[in-house]
Amino acid sequence: MTRSDLKEATYIPDKTFPINIFFINKFPLHWHNHMEWIFIKEGKVKVQIDDTFVHLEKGELAFVNPKQLHAAEGLTDHAEIAAIVFNDALLRNTGLDCTERLYLYPYFNNELKLQNFLRKEEVYTNELSRSISCLITEFEKSEVGYELLVKAELFRIFGLIFRYYHQLKEQSPSFSKKSYHLTGLLKFLREHYNQEISIEEAARMVNLSPNHFCKIFKKITGKTLIEYLHLLRINEAEKMLVDTDASITEIAGNVGFSSITYFGRVFKKIKNVPPSVIRKK
Repeated sequence: MTRSDLKEATYIPDKTFPINIFFINKFPLHWHNHMEWIFIKEGKVKVQIDDTFVHLEKGELAFVNPKQLHAAEGLTDHAEIAAIVFNDALLRNTGLDCTERLYLYPYFNNELKLQNFLRKEEVYTNELSRSISCLITEFEKSEVGYELLVKAELFRIFGLIFRYYHQLKEQSPSFSKKSYHLTGLLKFLREHYNQEISIEEAARMVNLSPNHFCKIFKKITGKTLIEYLHLLRINEAEKMLVDTDASITEIAGNVGFSSITYFGRVFKKIKNVPPSVIRKK
């Protein structure tokens, strides 16, 4: 979790059953392509998801969507976190029954946003915590049939989440429209990393002045806008160097650099080696 480009290559021991659980008391700011439950087992923890910072206590939960920035830090000596990282493949059933169409498609297609934080006083938090605890126990023991029971708990968890979501939506029509200041922008940058975007354009996307935007963006990501774009571009370039036969010049252009010299300089600054070394490996 210490990669300078913020994208984490999460360790999943079995790619055919894509889930892993990490027991920690803190982790630095990063993102990945998986979903994640952050479960507070003991103590108090400060959790960041995109531009939102929340203090959570034992039994409380945070849900991280794919590609959301997130971090956590224990606020007490005995703080303990269970970070349950899993891929959406565990929830999909290739449309063989109505559950994916009714509940998961709207979520996977960004038609609804699920709540990031669940506190003790909220309706389903205790039930969710019990299911999370059962899931952790089954995963740790890994006895015969544990995969089925882990999936069963995941479906129970999401069933409760969707029920809770629809109840809140009925109580508050504006609930589904709630958005975080930078979430949409961060998603846009990850999907359009090879395009030029000015500070003014980015600031308009989140309804902030350019000066205020720069302060907020640096606070949330730890990087300036151009540094963040460079990290995204170099990360993609590294994958292209490994996975394709495209020339270094072609790759530089594909990820958004008009100058091969500038690309090489930025690549070496971030990866500590020139792109030619990655290509040789």
